[in-house]
Amino acid sequence: MLEFAILGILTDGPLHGYELKRRLAGSEHGFWTVSFGSLYPALRRIEKQGFVSVSAGETRRKVYQLTPDGKAYFQELLEDPSAAEKERAFTLKLSFFRFLDTESRLGLLERRRAHLTSRLVESRRSMKASVSRTRQRMDAYTIALMRRSLSSTEADIAWLDELIENERAARPKRKKPRGPSRRPGPNEI
Repeated sequence: MLEFAILGILTDGPLHGYELKRRLAGSEHGFWTVSFGSLYPALRRIEKQGFVSVSAGETRRKVYQLTPDGKAYFQELLEDPSAAEKERAFTLKLSFFRFLDTESRLGLLERRRAHLTSRLVESRRSMKASVSRTRQRMDAYTIALMRRSLSSTEADIAWLDELIENERAARPKRKKPRGPSRRPGPNEI
């Protein structure tokens, strides 16, 4: 996940480690606070893989830049549909949606919605069974936590519905054909 975030941030341009660390935790991405003890080993790994190149900056700091292979790998990871089922991976990918075309964004949003809808149905069923089976032993706080989880998932689905609607509305309008094209006959030329 850290390597993916690094590649995504470097898509906007070369950065030195301090700036990269700041952007990882910054408001535009807000992923997580990362220590230099995690950041620099991750940078070395993706450098060894050929996804970033390193050069000397104006000061003694190293500047990291995405290579063409790094751009291609980042795009491949970004388009991977499996993130729809993983909360953190989906959230991370969402912050880089500007690098995807409309259809790819729609696909990922719809897969995430389908996953959450399935999870909601299963959670409701499970909650109903648990409450009826263990009503005597289940305290109000456990029930409240279960309800909160359901409400949170419902809110996420509503949010995804809004994002999907916005994506569909932003699609370029397709021109309607004007009718069958007619070729001139041999006597009309």
